[in-house]
Amino acid sequence: MIHNSSQKLNFNTKIKVIFNDSVFGPGVAQIMELVQNTGSLSQAYRTMNLSPSKGWRIIKNTEKELGFPLFETVIGGKDGGGARLTKKGEDLLNRYRSFIHQLNVEAEKLYNKYFCNF
Repeated sequence: MIHNSSQKLNFNTKIKVIFNDSVFGPGVAQIMELVQNTGSLSQAYRTMNLSPSKGWRIIKNTEKELGFPLFETVIGGKDGGGARLTKKGEDLLNRYRSFIHQLNVEAEKLYNKYFCNF
């Protein structure tokens, strides 16, 4: 193999937490983060280029496997409705974020240990 010093090695991690037959990973976490920021499931789906039916299916399958709702929704009304994370949904997202952060810190250390002089 020819080593080209102008090319840099890098790494990427993609972590999923598996519950029964379902996965909680970056996609569901991103929907949850977008809802935290916008207060809207439909806006989250649009931002991620998901159809509402596909986004809803992803959320409902995840909630079914977890055994608890991720979101509370308000339909219509004076303020036009919206969505927010349930307490358990917020706790799960916070734990997932912390878990991913710590994994990335450790992965960076390992990457530097094995590849810094490659």
